[in-house]
Amino acid sequence: MRRKTGKRAGAVIVLLVCIVIAVLGFMRLRFRGSIVVHAGEMISSNPKIVFYRQDDEQWAAEAMGDSIYTLGKSGCLVSCIASAVTMAGDEKTPYDLNEMFSRQNVYDAEGNLLWDNLRNTGEYEAEVFGSVTEELLTSLLKEGKYPIVRVRMYGLGNFHYVLIVKAEDGEYYCMDPLRDGLAPLSLYGNRVYAVRCVYLKSDYLK
Repeated sequence: MRRKTGKRAGAVIVLLVCIVIAVLGFMRLRFRGSIVVHAGEMISSNPKIVFYRQDDEQWAAEAMGDSIYTLGKSGCLVSCIASAVTMAGDEKTPYDLNEMFSRQNVYDAEGNLLWDNLRNTGEYEAEVFGSVTEELLTSLLKEGKYPIVRVRMYGLGNFHYVLIVKAEDGEYYCMDPLRDGLAPLSLYGNRVYAVRCVYLKSDYLK
């Protein structure tokens, strides 16, 4: 009997070890390409932060170009851009930008943004950064630009874009197109996978 009990205990231990290894492997793959960031200094936000929800009924059902995807399901990046340019003085809703992007072929067949085509609209500059650093995020905020960062929902879920609008008490705060009010970056594990930035061209401001 003791021998059977010992075998069972050994099997349970082996199973637990396998589970731990599997979980660690999953998390390693999930976190691949990310960097953990924390705000090093206080950077105030625009006093009038513009919040746009991608699932707002006014535009949630709108298709993104000729793709099968809609703003409600896949419009987080467009909603972040709309918030950023509106705060910069060019008032655009996600509906407005989606209509422009669809008309000027800014989307590919899968509803992804084509950054060169976005620049060719004549209104916006778009920067796609090859790496993520706290210094980059801080620099953009100090320049009055809003970093659009790719995160995972609740740290482990699907990819999602949020707009960083300020830094305070060691924390970055974001406009999340799927939430009301400001969201701390810690809600996403402080892990950033990519940084984008869209802002008005200087000629367009004149």
